[in-house]
Amino acid sequence: MQQSYGTINHDFEKWDSEGAPGCVPITCKDFLIMSNKGFNYYVIDLRLVDWNRIWNIIKACEAVENECWKAQENFFDYLKKCDVLSYTEKDGRVVAFDAVTLLCSGTTCIYSNDETMVLKDFRGKDIARKLVMATAEWFFTKTDHLSGIKHLIFLSISANPRVVNGYFKNSYTRILFDCSFKPSKQLIALKEEYCRKHNISLVHKDYPFCLKNLFPGSNNFDCKDPRFQFSPEVKANMPPDFDHMVRGDAYAFMVKVSITAARSVVRLLMALDFGKDYLSRKGVGLFSPKKKAAPTYTESWQTAKPTESTPPIIGVVRPPEKASQGISATVSQQ
Repeated sequence: MQQSYGTINHDFEKWDSEGAPGCVPITCKDFLIMSNKGFNYYVIDLRLVDWNRIWNIIKACEAVENECWKAQENFFDYLKKCDVLSYTEKDGRVVAFDAVTLLCSGTTCIYSNDETMVLKDFRGKDIARKLVMATAEWFFTKTDHLSGIKHLIFLSISANPRVVNGYFKNSYTRILFDCSFKPSKQLIALKEEYCRKHNISLVHKDYPFCLKNLFPGSNNFDCKDPRFQFSPEVKANMPPDFDHMVRGDAYAFMVKVSITAARSVVRLLMALDFGKDYLSRKGVGLFSPKKKAAPTYTESWQTAKPTESTPPIIGVVRPPEKASQGISATVSQQ
């Protein structure tokens, strides 16, 4: 029997109640990149990892999403479109996660922060920001994704007025950088390339950053609550029929910066968010070795030999020559 790279062949319904045999724990040290104030931060490169091994982690992140909003897509199917999954753990429980996709075009890389969610009981502790920054630090220092890249575009798509208003309030981005609120033709072209890749349509052709029907019915806040209203300045960048509550329209905030500037900002925010814990030689610490902090393919994960009661792991760790093809690269035959 030949084995399959990046595929999964197990009884998931049984796993939901009993856990997945052969999976790494949520606290797997291979993925650990930072610890701070009792919270641990982990990153997984989804394009390299053996998905059979991380099923328990995926289910734990799905539980966070289910508490935060009404998902319109199966969480596993959603993650298959992503490149990076990071999460925050405390006392063996996932309390937050961040999903990222990457799109490189020429010398520019789009870093899309697709979804960042935190359990309600853990909000107000800056966990989301710390997780996003730690993931970005890992991206800059522990991967080879930036080879030949000169500019980075940070992308965040949201149907939440508070989030979009927050982006506009950061006036320095509008003044100093090429962004959605003052876009160049090149930025609009890159956004269109991203939309084509993900089959995303616009609310109106004259508003290139207003995306149609992305999160239908997902917002669970009161649309009449003053805290959840788009500011007049933001509304000026939206068509009159923009519908973020029922149809699930969303605004795509993009900001283009040089790699040097992006690296400097992330390093500064890491120092502010993690303090002395950032001055470490471990994980993504400032003085950590310039090598991958979290190996994403290793045979050492094999915890036990298959028995009659424990089915064999069908999906194997993807070798480096296959890893670059992404999770859609399946070489499975029987």
